[in-house]
Amino acid sequence: MYRLDYHGDDYATSMYNSRRMLELADSGKLNSMSILPNMSCYKESMKYLNDKWDTLKNKPMLSVHLNLIDGYPLSDHNNPILCDEAGVINCSWERLFLYSYLPGKKHRQLKKDIRDEFRKQIKRVYDDLPEGASLRVDSHLHTHMIPIVFDAMIGALKDLKLLDKTEYIRVSDEPLTPFLNTKGVTFTYPLINIVKNRILHFLSGRVNYRLEKLGFEPGMLMGLCLSGKMDKERVDLAGPKIIEIAKKKDKYLEVLCHPGIVLWQERSEEYGPSDMNAFFSKNRNVEYDAVMKRSI
Repeated sequence: MYRLDYHGDDYATSMYNSRRMLELADSGKLNSMSILPNMSCYKESMKYLNDKWDTLKNKPMLSVHLNLIDGYPLSDHNNPILCDEAGVINCSWERLFLYSYLPGKKHRQLKKDIRDEFRKQIKRVYDDLPEGASLRVDSHLHTHMIPIVFDAMIGALKDLKLLDKTEYIRVSDEPLTPFLNTKGVTFTYPLINIVKNRILHFLSGRVNYRLEKLGFEPGMLMGLCLSGKMDKERVDLAGPKIIEIAKKKDKYLEVLCHPGIVLWQERSEEYGPSDMNAFFSKNRNVEYDAVMKRSI
């Protein structure tokens, strides 16, 4: 069923980041937000959200932003594939993808450990959701699209008896054509973003099939090709074409942004190599501006 959702990832990355995202939600510019469960400011960010909830003019939908890239593990294990010697999660998308296709003892142990970690992450956020907020699930850097991670996520939801209470699970599948044939957009993005788009599109076939079997209605998104800089100019050019595709397919559409930013003085060991530049990037100010001045 078609619906347009301006979504902000990475709530609870830092307090400054969280305050800024909630400001956008309150103003009606963000329809939904994803919450990182395992960062050091999580408790403070969730208290801030719950304290503000009843006074918000516009209440955003809330998702668990499952995180295998950085932050502190919530489960007791210390899997060397996921964590560094200091006990901080320090994994990569590529490593998780590789282990999905390497059978054996390490594969089985990793899947078990991810399931254990997800069980803790999901329960933590679910228990802290404001009254009336429903459960939604996605993941940091779209890792849940990887087979081993997706299966662990579904297993964790089943373990917690929350699969039937889950309203929505993201499918990271973005139409490519509008980014190839729209004047002012074509080839204005890094080539790696096209590669990311195609890999996630390939993985979406399995995810769509599994979700449909489980009774979910898979959606689609915009935010991969322009990842890292979802500026208003290019969103306004490519967005209407993607909306047209979503309407024809009668699909739920997330416009995925990262409008929060971590201040340099908030940095710590919990921000892994994959995120050290992204969380602090001034391009997040560009995305904030795009959401604040959204016109689609």
